[in-house]
Amino acid sequence: MQNITQSTNDILNSIPQLKSEWTIIIGFLMVILLDLFVKKSKVIVFITAMLTLLISAAFLIIQITHFDGSKLLFNGMFSLTKAGILFKFVVLFASALSLIFFYQDERLKNNPKGINDFITIFMGSVLGMFFLISSANLLMFYLSIEMISLASYLMVGYNAYQNKQAEAGIKYVLFGAVASAIMLYGISLIYGFTGTMDLYGNDLVNGLNQIGTGGTTLAIVLFMVGIGFKLSFVPFHFWTPDAYQEAPTSVTSFLTTAPKIAVFGLLYLMIPVLQGVQNSVFPQIILIVAAASMILGNTVAIFQDNPKRMMAYSSIGHTGFILMLFLLPQATILKALLFYLSIYMLMNVGTLMSFAHLENKFGATLISGYKGLGKLVPILAIMIVVLMVSLTGLPPTAGFIAKFIVFSSLINLAYADVWVASLLATAALTTVISLFFYLKIPLNLFMKKAENETQSNKTSNLLVVFVGLISFVIIVLGLFPSILSF
Repeated sequence: MQNITQSTNDILNSIPQLKSEWTIIIGFLMVILLDLFVKKSKVIVFITAMLTLLISAAFLIIQITHFDGSKLLFNGMFSLTKAGILFKFVVLFASALSLIFFYQDERLKNNPKGINDFITIFMGSVLGMFFLISSANLLMFYLSIEMISLASYLMVGYNAYQNKQAEAGIKYVLFGAVASAIMLYGISLIYGFTGTMDLYGNDLVNGLNQIGTGGTTLAIVLFMVGIGFKLSFVPFHFWTPDAYQEAPTSVTSFLTTAPKIAVFGLLYLMIPVLQGVQNSVFPQIILIVAAASMILGNTVAIFQDNPKRMMAYSSIGHTGFILMLFLLPQATILKALLFYLSIYMLMNVGTLMSFAHLENKFGATLISGYKGLGKLVPILAIMIVVLMVSLTGLPPTAGFIAKFIVFSSLINLAYADVWVASLLATAALTTVISLFFYLKIPLNLFMKKAENETQSNKTSNLLVVFVGLISFVIIVLGLFPSILSF
């Protein structure tokens, strides 16, 4: 009876600690009710969703100013840490930008079903990301991953009225189902070996240390399959190019940013467990997948003519670059990881917003179709150049600072480990290779003439405004990176 009383008291005491999550749940329910009972509720749903994200962000700000250390909530199912709060804040910022983008996406606006159902799915996805970052239990981790995955499947297939779109959606679902099953088997092995599902405690590490190298390696590798699918690093990237290409551009922008930030947040919080196991295979996994992702992503992107497909491979390359940080101890990488993820989010969203505007205004869906458009939209074209330079990692942009911080974080380890030195050399080489496909877009915009007369359509310039703001922030943070300090 005493255990039941303690458990109940812990749950009741935990409820006020998750105000930001409760806010999203309320917003999620309100969007559903508005869609059901209010006619022409498109604008009201947008305002409700945006207010939900802003209020949730306000609760996070209040929480982080009065919080230090870490707590376990709901009988060890959730964790509350300062780092987790920061990751949630970045997720919210990415989600707010994506929400604005959704309402400027022609494919979503013209959908016969309307956009309200889509926003409901989106809010569920944001809630899943919050749960994932706070997961302190393998069961909670699995449920959160599945919640994000199901929402992502629905978002990609929301406009699946053509064969290619349906094929991309089905491929995404099938790969996700296989990855989920493999990861679940890995989780069952971990539980069978250790007798616990708690992520943050000595029992999990001690249990794995008693098993031996073979069993531990198998369990960690299978567990990392689910992580690999959500981060789309090699060799779990096959779904990425098709899904990103066929999804609405705003959905591509969302999938390349917010869910990845959440998964990287969880992976960061799990570093002590993954690195604490004796003879852990985790560093070897990171070395292999980081190198493979950078090489494949940046090499294959050169041959792409579809800008969203190019950004899919670019995303794989950047994922490999970010993964290099996970070779270091947890205490040394938080600022570098959050800075890189924040800048990557801005660069990706800004780039895909600019692609969407070119498609809306000129019907340009291929990079070869951008020929001569720089003269028609010179301001936007200049901003695209800034974004491409930043994605490459050249000064004076924030992309350069982000890559410099990663290199400087790893340089001391590279002196002591030849494999890490080789990985850094691979990162430098693939950064040079990325020049060939990033600068292909400005080349078509400014240096090549249009083969046919380009017709211009009337469209909103709101995306151009946001691209301009993002480009300005990228330049400012490139010159004054200390502004963005965590």
